[in-house]
Amino acid sequence: MPRETDMRQFVCRALKRLDANPVENALVPGYPDVEFIGGTVELKSIPKWPVRPETPVRVDHFTPKQKGWLRKRTARGGKTWLLLRVGKVWLLFEGEIAADIVGRVPQADLRCAAQAVWESKPSEVELRRELA
Repeated sequence: MPRETDMRQFVCRALKRLDANPVENALVPGYPDVEFIGGTVELKSIPKWPVRPETPVRVDHFTPKQKGWLRKRTARGGKTWLLLRVGKVWLLFEGEIAADIVGRVPQADLRCAAQAVWESKPSEVELRRELA
């Protein structure tokens, strides 16, 4: 399973035409992993879905500061997303929706709330189409 650093490289390559940059920002806690002309993307990866379908999908490293940053930027008119990889499945959420539900709801609800769901890694064109 790719680490979030591998996801970051993929997203930056896919959004290269949109001036994508990886971000490491120790001064602003919660700042997303990638920024580009159209907004920012937070990246998260977990190895697998919970065994029971009704169990909430926990993403323990999706922190309250990250959720707060996504909510604040969205409230001010910015575009934010969360790209979540669970096993081989990739899900893309608008940032505020992700902040509200990721970690709290089961797989079926996540799939319904996602802007896009790919059963395997999306192509660069597919990802770019969803974010641009």
